[in-house]
Amino acid sequence: MNRISLLAGGSVIVFVICMALLFATDGDRTSDGGFDSRPLMLYCAASNRAVMDKVIRDYQLEFQRRIHVQYGPSQTLLSSIAVSKTGDLFLPADDSYLKIAEQKQLVVQQFPIAMMHAVVGVRKDNPHSISKLDDLLQDDIRFVQASPDSAAIGKVTQTALKRLGRWDAIDAATIGYRTSVNEVANDIEAGSADAGIVYDAVLHTYPNLSFVRIAELKDAASQVSIGIIATTRHREAAAHFARYVSRSARSREHYKNYGFDTSQ
Repeated sequence: MNRISLLAGGSVIVFVICMALLFATDGDRTSDGGFDSRPLMLYCAASNRAVMDKVIRDYQLEFQRRIHVQYGPSQTLLSSIAVSKTGDLFLPADDSYLKIAEQKQLVVQQFPIAMMHAVVGVRKDNPHSISKLDDLLQDDIRFVQASPDSAAIGKVTQTALKRLGRWDAIDAATIGYRTSVNEVANDIEAGSADAGIVYDAVLHTYPNLSFVRIAELKDAASQVSIGIIATTRHREAAAHFARYVSRSARSREHYKNYGFDTSQ
């Protein structure tokens, strides 16, 4: 079977070199005791883009502090932080990337936000009647995934299916690997794929798609958390935003409305 593999490892684009000057400051406080108004830089997983745009809009209106965001696959963002040593906050799709960042002394504090669950994304009304993993192995099903080397959903899926001894079969059935979960959803929406493994919350912004929960992925979930980058020069302001995202009623309501599991 012809498989297209778009792996992100070794192809990280270093786009943040000039940001050091943009975000540099001597501290978090102004002379009158208020927060420095210079913007914070957030590296955020593409899976959280829709909800984070809402959260940032509310935060900026309430606290008059700008948040600049770089969206992308979790591994790509982690690599960018490691190379550039710039930025203030890191929000990957799965907290395993924060644990790696902590081990590398790139992140100093973490704040849990919500959960996402791995599901099979399909067209509305599930025209191929997909209900189980074996349905994805059929020759007439065009099945795509996000790469385990770049995207959290790919990593979570691979871990869960290897544990069950099902990874090799699903890998062989995959006609293409994408760099992010959003690209998988885009393929299904465009009709170039019949199914793909995505996060349930991601499909909130895809009205023409729905999802199927399958038994093999019942334990495949990601803890979404936000961490403070160790080299930030805005530690207090970064912590303020992280607490807002993880604890404020308004932020949690946005996450709930966008399909994230906030019951933790």
